[in-house]
Amino acid sequence: MNILQMLRMQSRLIPDIVDKFNKRYELLLSIQIHQPIGRKSLIDIMSMTERQLRTECEILTKLGLINKNTTGMTITEDGQKFLADFKNYIVVDNFKLETEKIKNYFGLKKVLVVKGDFTKSDVTKKNMVNLLFDNINDILSKGSVIGVSGGSTMQYVASNVDKTFGYGKDIIISPIRGALTISNTGYQSNDIATQLAVNSNHKYQLLHAPDNIESSTLDELIKEPIVKQSLDIIAKTSVIIHSVGDAFEMAQRRKLPVDVISLLKENFAVSEAFGSYFDADGNVIYSTKTIGMSSSDVKNVANIFTIAGGCDKSEAIYSYLNSKPSNTTLIIDESICKKILNKLNKNIS
Repeated sequence: MNILQMLRMQSRLIPDIVDKFNKRYELLLSIQIHQPIGRKSLIDIMSMTERQLRTECEILTKLGLINKNTTGMTITEDGQKFLADFKNYIVVDNFKLETEKIKNYFGLKKVLVVKGDFTKSDVTKKNMVNLLFDNINDILSKGSVIGVSGGSTMQYVASNVDKTFGYGKDIIISPIRGALTISNTGYQSNDIATQLAVNSNHKYQLLHAPDNIESSTLDELIKEPIVKQSLDIIAKTSVIIHSVGDAFEMAQRRKLPVDVISLLKENFAVSEAFGSYFDADGNVIYSTKTIGMSSSDVKNVANIFTIAGGCDKSEAIYSYLNSKPSNTTLIIDESICKKILNKLNKNIS
């Protein structure tokens, strides 16, 4: 009998045991993320009363999982070990039935759901990126090329990676497409690739080419030695990490022409991924011209990892999943999971 089966049996006798366990786990993980942290800051993060928090922290201290001192609360070595041991059990198994339903309906390789809302909880964010890194580490081979897209979610991924990612595998990290024509360069794929590589101590290859350019200019750029070198590396990509964006938000970032915006509106565009804009049924309405991988090229890559969180992204994710990306491991939060299941239940009924 594994630990989760034991917890389920105990929950039949003590109905609130799982809720208490999850709450203490979330509290412990919040302390780990923000340590050293004071009680007042924890109250805001955990949405607990001061009395509740004081009681729970006293219990964790007596269990030897946290320390309290003048600078704030910190995790002990035993606390670190506890979090490492329980991470995958608590994150993944709570949603086993839901993940199977989503996986089977869209024909995905794998679906992982994390408790909470990515936009509201640092714990959910941290769990999601850790789950992403763990699953990629499981399939990486020596010398693998990892392709990355841009965006705010990807920026968070890159800023939270460490040297355990791809350790000893000598991987290369590269953007998969040309850069967005936006002023906020921190979210561009070149910046994501650089940050991800530097933080994990790996090599990176950049792609110096603008996004959404004329065909004639595109043809000339491909001939440039530095661009050709980048494309040769991108062609060897075996793993892609990306997120999915809202169609019109991405169209504005790319500064698409008015006639293209009108086309997207007329055809009810919902989502964007890999430079392609999809309607609610997953049909491609429009694709931007750029150097690098298109949505059709991506279908030939062995492992795609799609990570997205926050219920405001649920429509975009549902739209993209309808394109049936069968080589995809989907990592989402509980809020998106619920929205997707509601849609599926309506479709099936």
